[in-house]
Order: sequence, then structure tokens, then C-alpha cells
Amino acid sequence: MSQGKKHKLYSQTSSECKIPLTVLRNHNKKFMNAAKIAIVSWPNLKICWPVTMYLLYLVSLNRSLKGSGGTILTYAKQLSHFVRFFVEHKLSFCDIDDRDITLFVDDLKDERCIDTKGCNRAKRHSNQVRTIASRALHFLFWYQNKFLHDTGLIGYEGDNCLITVYHQTFYINGVTVTSMSHASFPTADVVKPQNPVSSIQIEELFLANLESPQCVYVKRRRATMLNLARATGGRRIEMSAVTITEIREACNSGFLNLLVAKKRKRVVRPIPILKSRLNQIIQFIDGPRTKLLKDLGKQNDDSGHLFLSTKGNKLSENTLTNDMNDISHMASLAVNVCLHMFRHRYFTDMAYNLLLGIKEFVEKRELTAPSERIVLQEMRSLSEHESDESLLRYIHAAYKEAPAWDLGERLCGTYHKLMKQ
Repeated sequence: MSQGKKHKLYSQTSSECKIPLTVLRNHNKKFMNAAKIAIVSWPNLKICWPVTMYLLYLVSLNRSLKGSGGTILTYAKQLSHFVRFFVEHKLSFCDIDDRDITLFVDDLKDERCIDTKGCNRAKRHSNQVRTIASRALHFLFWYQNKFLHDTGLIGYEGDNCLITVYHQTFYINGVTVTSMSHASFPTADVVKPQNPVSSIQIEELFLANLESPQCVYVKRRRATMLNLARATGGRRIEMSAVTITEIREACNSGFLNLLVAKKRKRVVRPIPILKSRLNQIIQFIDGPRTKLLKDLGKQNDDSGHLFLSTKGNKLSENTLTNDMNDISHMASLAVNVCLHMFRHRYFTDMAYNLLLGIKEFVEKRELTAPSERIVLQEMRSLSEHESDESLLRYIHAAYKEAPAWDLGERLCGTYHKLMKQ
């Protein structure tokens, strides 16, 4: 099997793809929907069926396919490293041992890249290495059960297997997380909590976007992305799904309906949104967005989504992430700002405003429950958070950082004045 060039080993089926599920008694075939299913190939472009079948198995367990491919596509990307490793070292899935896993982990750790500042650095942090290698171990367990009938390829200490693994348990934001590990795995990095984006950082991002060499449409689309992120605290996949109809309805109702990304069933979360924030978005819809479709001759082929590519197609959540990274680099900020930091800002602002609303009752000692519990209950109803501990950190941040935020409302006016020039 030739190694070939180092290109992507994963792809996705089309949105219309269906695969045979069973053959009925009348010889007709029953099909199942297989849209956006991840496929992993060998470097010679032939389908790697063991890994692809594993991904199909995970689809049957209702792993996410939302957005550009969801969790399944992430797993496909992770396992593509494993597939490439097998080809480069001429190995097979059924005949590897601890030494091979150690070599795979070392390869992941040793790979280098040139970052945006021109520095040669490790391509992956320790936690990324652990995540990729852990997914490979999970695949091997499935492969053993499916094809080898528990013949001793992989197991736990005392099982007398070629590969010995163990479980590690972590406690993150009130949630117990269990991860598969191996003796060769690097020590986990300490995950620093992400701070909310500050008002000064938001201003610098707006100004950097304004001065960027991008076309007018892209600059206005990116400004709309920043406005929507600040106004809703939406996840990138939730923002990419917003439609112009939902924006116009929000102008009348004062609530923007966002699809909750972390729910298997379709769940809509109504977000209270200020008309002043919506005005900037409406100007983008009626201005640059309408002009783009007119110039492309696609007025009758409009997907209806707020964010479109320069070719008039729905913008993926990955492009939103790339846009945010580009603006952050252009702004030369000390901290690389990402879209999720706007989410932290949104909920910290929410906590502050709720605390401000009960301030008078706290001072008069009229509350029968702690202020944190009252705010927590209200935030839970608005945010769809599953963990109270993740909400509590926003309340604590509101206590500490609120005095500095008053500066932000004044600063962000500068950008909107410049955009009108």
C-alpha cells in the first residue's frame, strides 16, 4: 500500500446520501439516511472500512452529526492520524502491541509546525495528544469485539493482552469525565479557565476588522458575527444556523430563537436581545448581504441563513471560527480571543444584571434565599446549562469584574461611528 502524499484522509457523504439497511420479503431494499457521515480512507484513497464502520457504529449511538459533521467528523479527524501511522510503519490493526502505541504517541508529540508568529513549535499540546490516542484505543476495543472475538489484542491490567490500558477519571465543572489512558500518554496539561472577552478587546477586534484588506462584504459579515456573538452568547454552530427570518421576528418579539447545539432533539432557546444590537444586524441583511446575492444572481436561490460565503452559500461554523482567528491575529491582542469567550462574556453580563436587579433587596435583607441561588435559578432557565457549577463561575466573575465593564458600552460606540463613514 503506497504512502502517498500527506492529504486529508477523511471526507463526508453528500446531504442526499442513503445506504441499504435491509432487504424486505418483496425484494425491495429499505434505506437509511446517511447524510454527512464521515468516511476515512487509506492514503491511497481506498476506503478504510474498519474505521469507517466504527464511525457508523457511533452514528447508531446518536453521536452528533450537527453542523459540519459534529462529533463524528471530529473522531474521523482524530483516527486519520492512526490510519496514517499504520501505513507509514506497515502495521495491521490486529497485530500491534504496547510498543506500537508508544511509538504512535511519540509521533504525535514530536510533530512540529510553524505558528502564526513564525516560531517552530510542537504541533499539539499534551491534551490533544491524549485525546487523539485515547480515541485510537477506543477504536481498537471496538475492532477487537467486532472482528477478533476478544482474542487478547487490548485490555486492562491482568488481562494478558498485547496492549494494556487503564481509565483515568477527572472532575471538570461539576461533571465526572472518564478517559481511556495508556502508560505512554504524556501528563495532561492544566486547563486554564477561559476568561470573558473584555470591552477593550472587543473594541480592538472591531477596529482590526475595519482596517483589514478583506472586501466590504466580508468585513461587514465579520462585524455582524461579533455583534451576534456579543448579543446572544451563542455557540458557533448555533450562530451559523441563524436565519434572516429569525432576526426579523426578533425585532418584533425581542427574543431570538437559537437552536441548542448540545441537545440531541431539536430544542429552541429564546434569547432576549436588545433592538439596538439587532439594528446593526438588520443593516447587514438589507445592505451587503442583499447586494451580494443580487451581484451573484442568486436572489431566488437564497438559503435564508444570516451568514453566507462570498459565493452565496451557507457559511459553516468552521469559517466563523477562522474569521474570528483572523481578526484576533490582526488585532495583535496579548490573548488570542475566540468566539467562546463572547459566550463567557454574555453569561457573566447576565449574572451581573441579575445581581444588580436584586441589589436593593439584598441591602435591605429582604431575601429569604442566598442571592447566588436566586440568580442561578434564573440563569438556568435562560441558558440551558446542564451544570450549576459552570454557571456559578459566571456569578463569581460578575462579583469581581463588574466595575470595569462600564467602560465597554462607551468604547463600542466608536466602531459603529466609523462604519457609517
